[in-house]
Amino acid sequence: MSSILDTASIYDTYAQSVSSSNASSLQGALANVNGETEDEQLMEACKDFEEYFVQKIIEQAKTSIVGESEESQGEYMKYFGEILNQQYAKAVVDSGSTGLAQQLYESMKHNLNL
Repeated sequence: MSSILDTASIYDTYAQSVSSSNASSLQGALANVNGETEDEQLMEACKDFEEYFVQKIIEQAKTSIVGESEESQGEYMKYFGEILNQQYAKAVVDSGSTGLAQQLYESMKHNLNL
């Protein structure tokens, strides 16, 4: 019989795997940029990076402000807190308020002579 602790450790392993996978896919997308890359693909990779970056900032800000991890705030935040942070990051990127993706796009386009 599996306890809640076993389920929590399985979720923790899964969450770490997903986070690592997201970082790896972003690195792969940026590594595959070359002279033949379409502008849209490059911009999409830049937006994905910005979204990942903003999500990590949100997570760190929450930890700093609250002073505790989402895990200690209850089961709901443990399982769905990362999804909530992803949605916050997506909203920030979609609003264009930071402009990081655009700056990355212009810099990469200039440096790679695309």
